Amino acid sequence: MTDVQPTLKAEQEGAGDGVRPVFELFEGFALTSVLASLERAGLLERLEGGGLPADADDGPDGLPLATLRYLAQRGIVEESDGTYSLSDRGRAIVKDKGYLVWLQGGYGHVLAALGDFSTGARRYGSDVIRDGRWVADGSALIGRDDVSPHATAVLETIDFSHVVDLGCGNARFLIAAARRFGVSGVGVDLAPEACEDAEHAIAAAGLSDRLTVRCGDAGDLDAIPELERSDLAVAFFLLHEIFEHGRDALMAYLRKLGTLMPKGAHMLVAEVQPASGAPEERWRPEFTLLHAIMRQQLLTEQGWHEAFTEAGWSRHEVVELGLPGAILLLYRNENGAEA
Repeated sequence: MTDVQPTLKAEQEGAGDGVRPVFELFEGFALTSVLASLERAGLLERLEGGGLPADADDGPDGLPLATLRYLAQRGIVEESDGTYSLSDRGRAIVKDKGYLVWLQGGYGHVLAALGDFSTGARRYGSDVIRDGRWVADGSALIGRDDVSPHATAVLETIDFSHVVDLGCGNARFLIAAARRFGVSGVGVDLAPEACEDAEHAIAAAGLSDRLTVRCGDAGDLDAIPELERSDLAVAFFLLHEIFEHGRDALMAYLRKLGTLMPKGAHMLVAEVQPASGAPEERWRPEFTLLHAIMRQQLLTEQGWHEAFTEAGWSRHEVVELGLPGAILLLYRNENGAEA
């Protein structure tokens, strides 16, 4: 009688070599969860800062050895002379850790509730909401490399002295703009956690004399009196939330912004275009799905252009960003009173 058990075991092991794609998803989910969790706890930076000893304790200030071994098995760290440090692959992934924090920390529980949303057992916005602090932190980390350098290059082509950052998150970009261009400004964000982080960051940067934060709805332009003297408004990944209420609401928002700000003022906008359906497309399908869950639609570059020009703004520049499908738009206000 043939012993089938060794044969079955060999088939199962061999099937893990790319034949059964489920394991790629399994490993990706686990690794994303681990790295995002370590970042949120402030532990990932210890690996970024030079490594951890292999005999690191398992106490509240240490990273358990089992975790280090797991990260080594997945090629994130490597052990040498009793120290675990990031591998080349690990450094490449950790450089882009903002995407993991944004997805797992900000929206992981939202995706986990998708089945309930589909059956009506729960609703997004009342029963489940995104984690505002980790969306802000993840967005700031993403923006550090994939948005801010491009935005800074665009801003170097115009003159401005006072900026309003609509949906400022933890104010990372507002702080960078104040340092780079010597301007003053105000950030507005709806999430109390993000506003708290922004206030701490501004104070730590020694910029409290030039920058302030208002915790409120960036959609309520009447509550932002600083717009009347601002020659730049920044809206990174915010306008699609205005568009959630319909095109008429978006048009009213852009027109009102134009009447409040001086003529000749600029608006710098970053948005992600909707998924195109291309089979190998990165980032955009997931971004599109998450915003569909929140009942938000995305516009293409042409869609944004039509909205802005109809609202009385003229286009100055369009730049592709590091995020797949993301664009940076600079428009000039042709509506307001002369400054």
